[in-house]
Amino acid sequence: MLLDWAASGFSTVLITLIVAYVEKVVCADRPWGLEAGVVWPWTLALAMLVSAVLTPGLSAWADRRGRHKTALFISVATGAGALGLLAAAPPTARLVVLGGVIIANVGFDLAAVFTGSLLAMITTGRMADRLSAQGFAAGYAGGAIALVIATAIVTAHDRLGLSPAGGLRAAFAFTGLWWLGFSLPAALAGFDRPRDGGHAASAAGELVSFARSLLQPGQGADGHHLAGVLIGSMLVLGAVQTAIAQFSSVALEEFRLEPPALVRLVLLVQAVALPGALMIGMVSERAGRRAALSICLGGWIVVLVAAWFVQTVLQLHGLAVLLALVLGGVQSVIRATVAEAAPEGRAGVTFGLLQVGSKLAGAAAGLSFGGLYLVTGHPRGGLAALLVQLLLGWWALRRMRARPAAE
Repeated sequence: MLLDWAASGFSTVLITLIVAYVEKVVCADRPWGLEAGVVWPWTLALAMLVSAVLTPGLSAWADRRGRHKTALFISVATGAGALGLLAAAPPTARLVVLGGVIIANVGFDLAAVFTGSLLAMITTGRMADRLSAQGFAAGYAGGAIALVIATAIVTAHDRLGLSPAGGLRAAFAFTGLWWLGFSLPAALAGFDRPRDGGHAASAAGELVSFARSLLQPGQGADGHHLAGVLIGSMLVLGAVQTAIAQFSSVALEEFRLEPPALVRLVLLVQAVALPGALMIGMVSERAGRRAALSICLGGWIVVLVAAWFVQTVLQLHGLAVLLALVLGGVQSVIRATVAEAAPEGRAGVTFGLLQVGSKLAGAAAGLSFGGLYLVTGHPRGGLAALLVQLLLGWWALRRMRARPAAE
């Protein structure tokens, strides 16, 4: 739960202060002839592609060596260090700033892989639903508190003897320390397990072996179940993560929200998302994951359709509340489902494959979003692509095996 609490500090600052810093300060003068609203989604898309390249090898290494906790802290340290880079680089160093954003996102993505694989080692069944939901709820609380403190640092930049851009950079340094500091207690937990004899001799061999296990006809229902869960989850998470990242950008571009107003909007989302995640967790625990997933995905479809018609700031806040109710629920249900479906001893490569697929799907969605914006001049043009991808993911997940109520 502290891992979720710690990492969410980065995610809330990313979609408020970092996006504002990139769009309003670093890229305000249309570098390379591109609008800031185009540079931002393409930067996130590149981060997703880098994550997709790095995840398989590191996750296979963690499974082979039984070093999921070690891989987790490598990822956290990388992300926190990238925030330090953002804090140190001047806004005129555009490529360095964008590189720091990419590296921090990669660290965040990899940390999510190993947080998920650790869940598979802790519990299964109804307790997996409960713990995953409680973790996301803790994340919303931690993310909100971290964002409040980071915003206070920005607001107090004069008293700290800093420029407005300097205040933002100081807030990025604080966020890196928050992420690293609250992740450290997990170092005391006995997560890592000794390597057993069921693994390949190399990371590449581990990946090939896992791929064969999914494709072999002999896997029967288990193989089909895992493959369906992974494909559907990749498409859904790719669309959801892209939608979350672009929500702030659209608010800045179309509604001209100033950073303080954007922060208040995100805090509203965090406040509603916390009980929303717990509520979806209770539905998943009592009525089953299929019912909980249907509620979440139905809500996301309403959000994406309604987003096209939002015209006022008040309507934007209403949309934010609706988004918050299903924001963490879908991710929580998917994390618990994949943790339980992962083969014994291969939680790392299972979550790694999920991450690769979801980041590739998210990169495609981000590129489509930015490309449609570039062609149409309308920031909401990419919503149709996100909606199609979400529906395809729901279709792939429709045959997800229901968990018996007794489990």
